[in-house]
Amino acid sequence: MKEYWIKSIGLDIGTSTTKFVVSHLQVKETGGQFSLPSCQIVDRKVQYASRIYTTPLVNHYEINIEQLKDILNYEYERSGIDLHDIKAGAVIITGETARKDNAEAIIHYLAERAGDFVVAAAGPDLEGVLAGKGSGAMNHSKEIEGVVANVDIGGGTANIALFQQGKVLQTLTFHIGGRLIRLQKDGTIDYISDYIVPWLTANDFHLQIGMSVDYDFIQRICHRLSEALLSLLIGSPEYAPELLLLQPTSITLPPVDEVIFSGGIGQMLTEEPPESLEEVTRHGDIGPLLAASVKIVSDSYPVRAGVASETTRATVIGAGMQNTEISGATVYVKESLLPKRNVPIVKVKVDPLADLRLRISEAMEQARNSFDTKLETPLALGLSRVEECTYAILQDIADSIYYPFIQHFPQAQCLIVICESDMAKALGQALAKRCKERLEVLCIDQIDFTYGDYIDLGLPVAGEAIPVSIKTLAFV
Repeated sequence: MKEYWIKSIGLDIGTSTTKFVVSHLQVKETGGQFSLPSCQIVDRKVQYASRIYTTPLVNHYEINIEQLKDILNYEYERSGIDLHDIKAGAVIITGETARKDNAEAIIHYLAERAGDFVVAAAGPDLEGVLAGKGSGAMNHSKEIEGVVANVDIGGGTANIALFQQGKVLQTLTFHIGGRLIRLQKDGTIDYISDYIVPWLTANDFHLQIGMSVDYDFIQRICHRLSEALLSLLIGSPEYAPELLLLQPTSITLPPVDEVIFSGGIGQMLTEEPPESLEEVTRHGDIGPLLAASVKIVSDSYPVRAGVASETTRATVIGAGMQNTEISGATVYVKESLLPKRNVPIVKVKVDPLADLRLRISEAMEQARNSFDTKLETPLALGLSRVEECTYAILQDIADSIYYPFIQHFPQAQCLIVICESDMAKALGQALAKRCKERLEVLCIDQIDFTYGDYIDLGLPVAGEAIPVSIKTLAFV
C-alpha cells in the first residue's frame, strides 16, 4: 500500500471574520488480490492556522479587496508554503459577505491567485456541510444513535447541517447572526440587515436606523430569534421562522437528538453573558447577547445541546481539510487534460425503468441554456448510483451520454463524467471508443456530488487517482 501527503489550504471570508489554514492530507492507496484498488484520505492535520482577522469592508456593501490581498500575502509568507505545492482546498465567502456587491469578482480573483489547485466555494448548503465537518459534528454522529444538527452561527447567517451516521441528511440556512443589527454603545442603531426586516415586523419589533434601544429590548429580539430557530429544528415552529430561511423548504425535518453550536456565536457561548448594553455592544453588534440567548433558550428545549470542539474556525477547517475527495483508483483520466476548474455539474438519476437517453438529453438541453456552450469543457455529467451494471447496461449508458452530448455541445473538446458507483474505467473506455478523435474523455468514480454544483479536478496524487473538490458558486 502506498501513502502520499498533499497540502491543502482554506480561506474563509465571513461576515465578521476572515481565517486562513494550511492542512496536510494523507492519501492511502489500497487494494488486494481480490479487490479493486482505491484511494482514501486517511488522516488530516492542521499544519498552520492564522489569527482571526476582522473582515475588511469598504462600506456595508463592498469588501475591501486590497486589504484582503495584504492578508493573504502575509499569511502565505508566514505559513512558509509554496503555492505550487498546494493540491486542494477552498476559498469561501460566507454569510452576508457573499451578498456584497463585489463578492463574486473577489472570490474568482482570490481563487486564481491562491495556488495551482485551490477552489472557490460559496453557497449555504456547502457552508453548512463544511462547518459540520470542521466542527466535529459529522464524526460525532457516527458515535451516537440519532440525528446531530450542527448550527454554525456567524455574523450574518446560521448554517445548519443534519448528520446521521456520518451522512448529511439535510441543510438549512437562517438569516440569524450577530452582525444583522449593529449598535453604538449608547444603543443607537447603525445598521439593520434587509434580510431580517420582514421577520422583525412579523414579531412586532419595529426598528429604524438612528433610533435608540435598551438592553431589555435587544434581549427580547435575541431570545425570539433563538426560539424561532430551535423550534423549527425540533418540529414545532414558532415565531415565523420561515421568514428567516434563506430558501423556503417544504421538507419535513427528521427529529433532532443533539444540537452542536459552532461559529463565532458558538465560541461566545463559552463566555460570560453580557450584563449591560456596553458589554453587549463591545463588537458594535448584538453578537454577545445573541449567544447568551441561544444558550438560555437551548437549555429549555427537549434536545441535547453543546458547543463544538472547533467553533470559530469550523468552516475554514472544513474547507481546507474536508472539502477534498480522492477519486477511485481505477478511473479513466488523461493527465495532460488536468487540472480542470469550475466545471458545472449536471446531475442525472440513473433509473432502469426510465429512458436514460431522453433524461440525459433533457438535462443537457437545460444546461445548454444555462452554461457557456463555447467552452471546451461545458459540463460534467454526474450519474447517480447504478445498482447493477452489466456489459449491455454499460454500453447503453455510454450511448445515452455520447449522442446527446455531441448534439447539444458540438464545439466541446472534452467530456467529463462523474459516477458514484465504481465503473469509471470501463465507462471511460466505452465512451472513448465512441468519441475517437472527436472528444477527449475524463471519467471518474466514487465521488459524492450531492451538495455541489461545480467540480474541480486536480493532478494525479496516487497512481491514476486524482483529488476532487465539489463546490458551489451560488451567490445570492
